[in-house]
Amino acid sequence: MTSAVVRYAGIAVAVFGLVISILLLPAAAHAQASPQEAGAQKPSPDIPTASTDPRELANQVNNPAAPVTILQFRNILLPDVAGTSGGTNAFEIQPVLPIGPFAAFPIVQLMKVTLAFNSLPQPVGISGVGDLQVFDLVTIKESWGRWGFGPALVFPTASDEALGQGKWQAGLAVALIYTRVKNLAVGAVWQNPFSYAGDSDRAGVNNLIITPTLTYALEKGWFAGLSDFNWTFDWNDDGAATLPIGLQVGRVFVLGKQDVSLSFEVGGAAAKPSSTPAPGWILGVEFTPIFKGHIK
Repeated sequence: MTSAVVRYAGIAVAVFGLVISILLLPAAAHAQASPQEAGAQKPSPDIPTASTDPRELANQVNNPAAPVTILQFRNILLPDVAGTSGGTNAFEIQPVLPIGPFAAFPIVQLMKVTLAFNSLPQPVGISGVGDLQVFDLVTIKESWGRWGFGPALVFPTASDEALGQGKWQAGLAVALIYTRVKNLAVGAVWQNPFSYAGDSDRAGVNNLIITPTLTYALEKGWFAGLSDFNWTFDWNDDGAATLPIGLQVGRVFVLGKQDVSLSFEVGGAAAKPSSTPAPGWILGVEFTPIFKGHIK
């Protein structure tokens, strides 16, 4: 059991390190390009042109189907879960990397990796790495917005069984974001990974996960809207719903020479399975450096 955990954790670190290296490489290459080389490059019509307008950057960052290179650090805190003696905390690192288009495949892909570091209060009292989540969307621009589809994968990398599901999972991810109304993004990303292998002593997994988007970009980089907490429907429990809902407010600005987005979320559970404790308040903060390069 211990060797399996070490092996899965090694996979997570290797994949995460590779994605981060790839993520930072385009920006460095872009900065080192000569003026003649930069002038010779033609931007892809499907990739947003790097913008200095903070409102436009806010539009791009808050569209989960837009091919924008970001490195998101997100922390979700439940300070007062019923029946526990402390707060539940999840710190997530989420690189998002656009790939393409290429001559052989003239469509942009959008890869997102999520690695969580979770902390559970007493009576569990465990902290460590959670399961590694990946989805890779083919993202397509339309006159009304963007849509995409691709695989959704979950790897059982959790350092303790209480921090993960113990199952290899695969399924479909679909994104649909409407942006025809200027400065407004409305839609969602749907994922439905289900287990196909893993610890035989653990329950099977088949969850629909919906990440909603409803955000309006204001002047000077400010934005506000619905929090992007995940909504989950457990098909192995008759579709039992976990629906955290809240509000989000944030701003895109320049920190030194780096474009970043900073936002705060607050909410609670509109619905939850009867078998889970009441979560109380849900508090979130997101810090997101925005990069202008991508692999193409």
